[in-house]
Amino acid sequence: MKENADKHLDDLSRKVIGKSSVESSSFDFTQTVMSQIKALETSRVTTYVPLISKRIWLLIGVSIVSMLWYILFGSSNTKTTWLEYLKLDHYVDFEVTNSFSSFEVSQTMFYIALLFAVMLAIQIPILKHQLDKRFEQH
Repeated sequence: MKENADKHLDDLSRKVIGKSSVESSSFDFTQTVMSQIKALETSRVTTYVPLISKRIWLLIGVSIVSMLWYILFGSSNTKTTWLEYLKLDHYVDFEVTNSFSSFEVSQTMFYIALLFAVMLAIQIPILKHQLDKRFEQH
């Protein structure tokens, strides 16, 4: 019974395939498809927009530099009561040279920091190149 059903399906498929005509694509089919693909590539969905704009990064950088400048070279002669109450008044008038005069770095720590900086300087361009290639493909 199963053989009879298979034979019937085989005959039916031969009739359908035999009656159908072969279709051919238009002359500029490839160009049409490629233009549609290029249109998809330039859509706004895949464009990269940074989370933090360049103006904000500039503002953050300027504020950090100005804070460091004030901490290192600024002087404050004011004594307020809340600083004395919290016993923070000795942090206001500190000198940088006295704070770091007893600070020593071992050679091992120096070499570790140097190796870290070198490896970071090597890895950042490599990772950026890989990410750029990934975004170009999609």
